Amino acid sequence: MLNAWNSAKEKGVINYELNCMYKLLDGDYDLSVQLNTERGTLRRKPMRFRSIKEPFNHLRWNFTKLLPNETLFQMRCLDKPYSDDLLENHVMAVNASPLERGHILIIPAVKECQPQVLNEMAIRMATDLMLLIEDENFHMLFNSLLGHASVNHLHLHGLFWPYDSDLINRKFEKVHDNVYVIQRPAWFITCIAFQLTSMEHLDNFIKNIINVAAFLTRENIAHNVFFSRAQPIRTEGDLRKEDSTRELPQLVTAYLFPRQSVAGAKPPTNFNPAAMELSGCLTAYTWRFFESLTEQSALRIIEEEAVLDENVIQKLLLELADKFAGRKSWSESTQALTQPLRECLSTNELEELVDSFQAVTSPSPLRHQMSIAESARRRSLRDSF
Repeated sequence: MLNAWNSAKEKGVINYELNCMYKLLDGDYDLSVQLNTERGTLRRKPMRFRSIKEPFNHLRWNFTKLLPNETLFQMRCLDKPYSDDLLENHVMAVNASPLERGHILIIPAVKECQPQVLNEMAIRMATDLMLLIEDENFHMLFNSLLGHASVNHLHLHGLFWPYDSDLINRKFEKVHDNVYVIQRPAWFITCIAFQLTSMEHLDNFIKNIINVAAFLTRENIAHNVFFSRAQPIRTEGDLRKEDSTRELPQLVTAYLFPRQSVAGAKPPTNFNPAAMELSGCLTAYTWRFFESLTEQSALRIIEEEAVLDENVIQKLLLELADKFAGRKSWSESTQALTQPLRECLSTNELEELVDSFQAVTSPSPLRHQMSIAESARRRSLRDSF
């Protein structure tokens, strides 16, 4: 995979050279931060969405428009096909605006044009890659619509990150067999964890993730999923216990974060809390932000832009406990969990707005010749596209 990625890079597929810097933040959560200024300015602009279940739209950019040299492999599983149609194209593609060397995209059944909603096929492919790539720095990621997905075409990210998420060292509470939860302040956002303890449990591992993700989608709750390798999840002992010698088995583990819904990405001045960020792996797009970032300021951004109201979280966890225990069916929904779409300005966005006003210079009088009505009409036309 890395050889194919490097070959694509040599052919000019990658938008920029990777000149990333990293630092670790002092504090309770061992957050790591990457400086990647090129991604902030050269990546494709993320799209805005209005619903977690927004239908696929052929008129908007999607992965059927990938160039031939952006495709690394066609994926298939011989002993257990991903779908009944053996001719379906399951694509591994290069991410042209990568976070790190080897950053890929997995697009299941690309020609089916599925919206960005997790399904069994996507989870299976992510799990298979986690099992195939025996590198503890490799992760698979999923961002739902309104959870910082940039394209409404079913896809997952795969990438290498040089620092562990501290989630793998944390104590959780048991919800069900191989299903756990960690809540604030043990972690800075509530997280549901699923661990694959043996290949005999593969189907249940996938089923549990899909059940929770499908339930959140029905309830219009945005979510992110972070796959990693982790020591067996603990439910007793210290809040944090690191396996520094790697004596314990490293098991494929999926961490799912229910979160606030957001309409679209902000200007790339700080970071957007998506799957990597909620696991503690942040990306800064400007030197100023990278240099000044502290754990406290990072947690403030996540608190404002991702953390769900505590009452909603507790209702959600009770619902999930009932469903895993069989007291309620997975298809049963509850309106009490419906979340509003957040389009207000966060503290950092307000600061950006103040900075932008301070930077404004007096415009030419000629710019005021356009009527207010004409200006509004043009804005309306622009927004419609």
